[in-house]
Parts: sequence; structure tokens; C-alpha cells
Amino acid sequence: MTIQYDGSDFHGWQMQAKGRTVQGDIEYALSVIYPEEKITLIGAGRTDAGVHALGQVAHIKLPSKLTPKELQQALNGNLQQDVRIDFVEDSDNHFHARFSASAREYEYHMVKYFSPITRNYTTPLKWEIDSKLLKECADLLPGKHDFTSFCKATTETDLKLCSVHSASWEESEGMLIFRIRANRFLQHMVRYLVGTMLEVSRGQYSLTDFINLLANEKTEAVILRAPAQGLFLKKVYY
Repeated sequence: MTIQYDGSDFHGWQMQAKGRTVQGDIEYALSVIYPEEKITLIGAGRTDAGVHALGQVAHIKLPSKLTPKELQQALNGNLQQDVRIDFVEDSDNHFHARFSASAREYEYHMVKYFSPITRNYTTPLKWEIDSKLLKECADLLPGKHDFTSFCKATTETDLKLCSVHSASWEESEGMLIFRIRANRFLQHMVRYLVGTMLEVSRGQYSLTDFINLLANEKTEAVILRAPAQGLFLKKVYY
């Protein structure tokens, strides 16, 4: 299933002991439709609290008592309005929402002026910045890098290598949008990249500081994490 959600009121994608989660809401809706089944939904990736998705993907094994379209309609009828199942399709037994993915794409949205209308979906830019420096930072990202410096210290995986396919900043109509596509992402990686690139663009760090962080070399610069609400999981590629 392809899923979009407003992450504002969620404690992230993954089921937790306390707090509402996207996985938890969808699993509950599935349990209403399939009360006799053990419900375990597998997502393509875990989004953090406050992060949104336009194209999250998940899979589950279920009896075929409903067509994909009927299942989509039944799920949406049992979900709150901040989660929507956009598409449901049958797949073979070898498909895995996470491990079959070849790439993920994220966007980070910033606005130059605070707006109460978009406050849950954008981050207001607080400083004067040099857009050229932002783009120079983004140009350094494509390729294979060890992103140890740009992930949460308690990230579960030991392998921090990620292959970035593309990364860019776009400026239009009072907005700044960062787009990045890679084979995989580490916890908080996009938010750390955005926060640190902004420090370079406003003159707090040099481009050399960013290069050293990317190479995991010694530097006095420390990474900064951008707020969650500007981040969107845009698409998962298979």
C-alpha cells in the first residue's frame, strides 16, 4: 500500500508502547477488517514524530477476501483523516516494503516568513542566508559517503554508508526546498544535513567545516538538527 499522512499528531511511524503512531493506526484499521488475522504491517522506513509522508509504502500478508480497491476503501473508512491509503495492489511473496526498495526520496520545506497556515508543514527561515553556499553543500552529497557524522548517535545500524543519487536546493515564491534521493537514510540524517547546511549558509560554519564533517574528519563544527515539521518522505522507489 502507498500511504500519505500528516505527521503532526503522530509519535512517528513505528508502533510504540505509548503514543499514537501511523503503523499503529493502520494496524488497528486492519484488525477491524480482519479480526481473525495476526496483523503486522511492514513499512519502507520509519519517519520520526512530526515528519510527514506523501508516498510511504508498506506491505502485509492477508487473505484475499477483498480486492485491492475494496481493501483501500475499507481501510480509509476506518482511519482518521490525517492518514490516507492512496493505493493498494497485490504483490508476489518476495516483495518487501523495506528491503526491496532501491531508493527513497525526501523533501525538506522552508519558508522565508512564518505563516500560521503552514506552520505544521514548513520551517521558517530565521536568518539571512547565502543560497549559493546551500547549493555548494548539496553538490557535495551525491556519491557514496559514510554519514556517521550526520545521524543520531544511538542509530541501531553499524553500517553508515549511504549512496546519494541526487541532492539539490530550489528557491521559489518565498520557499526553499531541499530534495535528496538515496538508497537508504539513517535516523535524523536529512534533518542533520539541512540544519548543518543552514549553518554554513548563514556564515556560522565554513564550507570546509561541512566537507570535514562529511568525511568524518576532525572539526570544531557540530551538526545541528532541523525541526521535524518541514520534512516529507516523498517517494519510495522499487
